[in-house]
Amino acid sequence: MHPTRLSTDEFETYVRDGHWTLETTLDLYARFAVEIPNAIACRDERHSYTWGQLDTATDQLAANLIGLGIERDARALVQMASSCREMVLRIAFKKAGIIGAFGPLQWRRKELDYVRERIKPELVVISRDATDDDEISCLDNATTVNHRIDLSDRSLNGWIDWTEVCDSTPGADVRDQLASRAFAFDEVSLITVSSGTSGLAKLCEWPEGAQSCMGRVLGERLGILADDRVGIFSPMSGAAGLLVWTISAATPCTCVFPSTYHAAALLDLVEAEDISVITTVPVILARLAAEDLSSRSFNALRVLRVGTAAADVDAARSFEDQTGCQVIIASGSMECPGFGHAHVTEPKEVRLDGSVGLPLDGCRLRIEGGGVPPGTLGELNVSAPFAASGYWDDPVATKAAWTDGWYATGDIGVLDENGRLTLQGRIKEVINRSGHKILPAEIEAEIAKHPNIFDCAVIGALDKEYGEVPWAFVQLREKLPFEADEMIEALKATGLAHYKIPARFIAVTELPRVSGNKIDKKNLLQLAT
Repeated sequence: MHPTRLSTDEFETYVRDGHWTLETTLDLYARFAVEIPNAIACRDERHSYTWGQLDTATDQLAANLIGLGIERDARALVQMASSCREMVLRIAFKKAGIIGAFGPLQWRRKELDYVRERIKPELVVISRDATDDDEISCLDNATTVNHRIDLSDRSLNGWIDWTEVCDSTPGADVRDQLASRAFAFDEVSLITVSSGTSGLAKLCEWPEGAQSCMGRVLGERLGILADDRVGIFSPMSGAAGLLVWTISAATPCTCVFPSTYHAAALLDLVEAEDISVITTVPVILARLAAEDLSSRSFNALRVLRVGTAAADVDAARSFEDQTGCQVIIASGSMECPGFGHAHVTEPKEVRLDGSVGLPLDGCRLRIEGGGVPPGTLGELNVSAPFAASGYWDDPVATKAAWTDGWYATGDIGVLDENGRLTLQGRIKEVINRSGHKILPAEIEAEIAKHPNIFDCAVIGALDKEYGEVPWAFVQLREKLPFEADEMIEALKATGLAHYKIPARFIAVTELPRVSGNKIDKKNLLQLAT
């Protein structure tokens, strides 16, 4: 399928300017299989693949998918834990000409139904053991779904066993179709899901050229080398895990997948596997930094990238001070990742100054319509050759979000004289307290400094007198106390305007999250009211 919002002229411009090449991710993986067949491509608790083995396994799986009768450009809805087999499946989809949409494991029937209705998948890949009967019944009765693969390695009621579809020997006639089925550089080969602020997924389409470009520029910014072992410490259904995985097509590093995201287990894996690079999200970084790191030995670890949501700079500094590992702050959206990204060569005082850095190579930033002086707050607009090419099968929403190639992020940002970006929150989250505009991010940053608070979120709650007032939800560190009056006095001492101080503080055992580990503020407000 050709992209929604990119024309042939734009493809040619990207190629001419060196952002895109005619090589696809599959071309690059095939090269690694020939040049370094015995180097490790990926590893998890159960499996390990060399580049040669990965090429063979993905050829076989792709051929077996074609043998099922799945049409080229058909869609597949997938819900699976990140692991070597997800890497195998993603590459096999590209070889078979199947467009995959990978949903978070936290999704249930409401989210799955929404995406299923939008993309009309011919194939579903899911674990029946991790899915309730109501969802299974819905998938069984879906009219567009002709094939269902069960990841729990047991075939029931017409479902195909994952092992069977991987290990069956395809016929030569099916294998011969692989060359003609593989996606070209200018075709959409992936649908990513972005939860946004509505709770329902925005479906972003990605051409091959954009994915190859992303892997290359991100790898350069992080200084990734072929002998790096990269810990994918965030699900690949979200941006933080997926984007760093794309680097493997540009630089043949080894991707290491954890079996759990518990902090202690992740640190054990870093030591056991000599992991040198980590990609993760703020909530996991905060948990890693809170661990006892003094007895750990991180001989190889040199870079940790944290993206997706506003990172706790104090946690980043603490982790770096304790481990000697450089923490790289990144920001972006699924529509346009990497619009702010620190550089591995920058000193700590620059990387961790509260900004989200400079955009990745090829990305342009402007505040609203452009032409405003440095230091001006406004909505951030971005344009990049590695951005999504629109929303799947939704030209109206695509046109509303992109204007002349510029994507309106919905983020409030400010650029300094050097082009470094600092984010100040979301436009939709701005609280209007009797005419006073309040940015939740400003208050959250101050609350997060309290030593007893693990994480926090500030939302606007309806108020009869003021229209809206800020409420703060705080997740405490284990077994530590919290007094709202003490917090209020601490906020006043910072010089924060009194109208910005939350009217209520609500302690929660855990903050609800959506895909990408973003705090689900809409759900918080519903819980509170």
